[in-house]
Amino acid sequence: MCFVKKCFKRDMEDYLFNSYLFSTLSGFEKKKYQLSVRILKYLYFQGPNPVADICNHLKISTPNGNAILGILMSKELIEKKGYGLSKGGRKPELYGIKSDAFYVVSVDMNIHRTQLTIFDSSNTKTGEVEDFPLEMDNEISTLENLITRIDDFIAKSRVDRKKIIGIGISFPGLVDSSGGFNYSYFNFGEKPVGSILQEQLHLPVFVENDAKAVALAVWRFGVARNQKDVLVLFLDWGIGLGMILNGKLYRGNEGLAGEFSHIPMVEDGDSCICGKNGCLQTIAAGATLVRKAREGILEGKSSLMSHFAEGDINDVDLKTVVDAALKGDQFAINLLSEVGEHLGKGISILIQLFNPGMIVLTGKMAEAGQYLTIPIQQAVNKYSMHRISESMKMKHSDMGKEVGLKGALAVVMEDVFDVLGRAFSRKKSKASPMAG
Repeated sequence: MCFVKKCFKRDMEDYLFNSYLFSTLSGFEKKKYQLSVRILKYLYFQGPNPVADICNHLKISTPNGNAILGILMSKELIEKKGYGLSKGGRKPELYGIKSDAFYVVSVDMNIHRTQLTIFDSSNTKTGEVEDFPLEMDNEISTLENLITRIDDFIAKSRVDRKKIIGIGISFPGLVDSSGGFNYSYFNFGEKPVGSILQEQLHLPVFVENDAKAVALAVWRFGVARNQKDVLVLFLDWGIGLGMILNGKLYRGNEGLAGEFSHIPMVEDGDSCICGKNGCLQTIAAGATLVRKAREGILEGKSSLMSHFAEGDINDVDLKTVVDAALKGDQFAINLLSEVGEHLGKGISILIQLFNPGMIVLTGKMAEAGQYLTIPIQQAVNKYSMHRISESMKMKHSDMGKEVGLKGALAVVMEDVFDVLGRAFSRKKSKASPMAG
């Protein structure tokens, strides 16, 4: 398995060797190359900055910083972005990455639907989002359908393919991002899904569990930006957890950390998809919320949701329940309250284990707002130690429906600069006649 993981990572680097961004930078001597990559990374995540701040952050001299910025401008990767605030003298010029310096294909998947878009290097969508139904499974035909969709979308976008530095795939399941595997879906044995996608699309592919991807997005671009210890709960059909600990995404020994939804919570409870009984997933996930809503409607409960079931009970979905609650539907509100209490009890365990400074709620279920957060907070007050939980802030993501797509974007950008930094040494080694 280690060999397979290394092959996936080597293939990713090889594709990056052929990328526009690498070929633009690879003519530099090693030190200048590495400084260029570090400056691009800083400007990408922090936005336009003056020379003094760039040099101070990277701990380099001003002449050195000016020299690298000049080279990057000549390569048309960065440009002047106006002026910053004055600190007593002249307003400093700001430098930032050009919006067309590179592009990222973002693929956000849940178990029923998939979204596609392309972001430029200023994190702006280059066109519309394509949304289509795709039931995730372990059939090669489903993956082939996804590959065709991605390929066609890139072709229709008219984005210069050579400037695409990566494709980010965010999907549910047990995902090993370093090895390219999803052990729950698109699991084809020894061949990781990441490798298959790279081979078919001829671009570097970065894969990640959806909750971890969303955590990266919230941390890099959203309400948790620059926070050190943050737990991000992705409350959709399932319950996902992404952990930013000590300023870094925590993946665990095999990249599988964060399976919060499979903590046993109920003695002799319902069977879970993981094969165990009584997991948090069985009593508090969006799928459970929808199942209970459908059962209640069939039993004759009075609800605004009833008209959705007139044609087919399966038309009652997660959005239906949340929208009904927001319109004051008491049955939907009661269901969310029950789910919120279970979630709050589980969150109390997380608070006492990790002592986070912030917990961020994202996903379709979190859009229910106070109808979910109030019972969660009540349960946290009841089950967690006050001394540990009192300073913790609970917030909603401010990224709306784009949080999943921004998550897939963040998956690429979190690693691509580091991979490019390592790629220089590998490229030089491979090109050397003395290389073994």
